[in-house]
Amino acid sequence: MITLYIVCLTVGGVCVILAAVEGLDGVEFEGEFDSDVELEHGRGETENQPSYRSKRKNLRLRLPFGSVRFWTFGVCFFGLTGTIMSVLNPDLTPAFVATAAIAIGVSCGTAVVWVFDILRSQQANSLVQSHDLIGLWATVEIPFNRDSRGKVRLSAGGSVLYLSAITEENQEFSQGDRVFVVGMEKNKVLVVSEASFGVSEA
Repeated sequence: MITLYIVCLTVGGVCVILAAVEGLDGVEFEGEFDSDVELEHGRGETENQPSYRSKRKNLRLRLPFGSVRFWTFGVCFFGLTGTIMSVLNPDLTPAFVATAAIAIGVSCGTAVVWVFDILRSQQANSLVQSHDLIGLWATVEIPFNRDSRGKVRLSAGGSVLYLSAITEENQEFSQGDRVFVVGMEKNKVLVVSEASFGVSEA
């Protein structure tokens, strides 16, 4: 078993170093946007799909086995724990060492994923805040009117954002219409028509 631990420590350690130096773990970043509002990032999302905030909550309620970062750090700490315990106390049973190594590997891998997730959220919050959206032009993606809500697309902070939208105007907004963001209400942008200003986007 000591050979397995050393191999895991070596492979995992190399991956951790490469991730730190070259940013290989950046493949899991999904974009930079504000979790202060319910933004949905990415083309082709629908009204019923979960927002990034709900995805992040789900991530914290389960072990992130699908995360590259989880396996990178998990394998590294699994190997490190098994190697240290086997070398320092060779009288320990292989089953006990393996159980401890797995437990620590899973715990450390999960903790690292959660920490990076929180840091990523905090970084995103500093890039695009909800008040930054007011005064921007947007394009209607899902039609809506005063009695329903739809979805609009706009660019802010270097990201393309998809947001739920409402209006107080008595008119129908069709897909492709240009609208102007004038406020926020309960995680939805309040928009008015382009005609309300008598001007178009510069």
